[in-house]
Amino acid sequence: MKRLFLLLAGMGAAGFIAGGWWWYDREAVPAPIKPDPVWPLLATYPMTDLHGNPAPLSSLKGKVVLLDFIYTRCSSVCPRLQNRLHSTLRNLPPTDNLVAVSISLDPEHDTPEYLASYAASYAVPGHMWLYWRPTSQKWAIQMAESVFGLTAAPLEGNEILHSDALLLIDCEGRLRGIYSSEDDRILKHTQNLLRICGTKS
Repeated sequence: MKRLFLLLAGMGAAGFIAGGWWWYDREAVPAPIKPDPVWPLLATYPMTDLHGNPAPLSSLKGKVVLLDFIYTRCSSVCPRLQNRLHSTLRNLPPTDNLVAVSISLDPEHDTPEYLASYAASYAVPGHMWLYWRPTSQKWAIQMAESVFGLTAAPLEGNEILHSDALLLIDCEGRLRGIYSSEDDRILKHTQNLLRICGTKS
């Protein structure tokens, strides 16, 4: 009987530890992928906002940022990315400490008018969600690859190959995580990062 009790107790402890590690993996914020902030690198690629003005990179500094690369003619990966980003924002209370950014990989086609209509279909009231256009597709693809290490390449026709990736950037501008559109951990990691950044002066 004593041996059975010890066996059951050991199994219970092992289950508790395993469950604890599962919780920790989901709840903890990933360490920075690189130690340096991404904003100086991103600043080398000129972009404009929906009004044709220079993209205000300064508005991202000191904030938690959710970022993806999309294009309005995309019918596969982009809607999944945007839906995940929409869902994440919808499950977070509005705050000035959080900004979402979508960068077009097809700026020649994605005019401010196209992007404005596209943006309206995903907007989340109370949240800031910016849409930016690089000066050319070449620059957009190079930015995705060199700044964030993503895959991006034009294909035949209007298709663009690109990573299924949502990027989480902390309030110091460091890349913290890269998530697929199916990865719901991004919500909890964003919540925790907002709490951490909220304690910084």
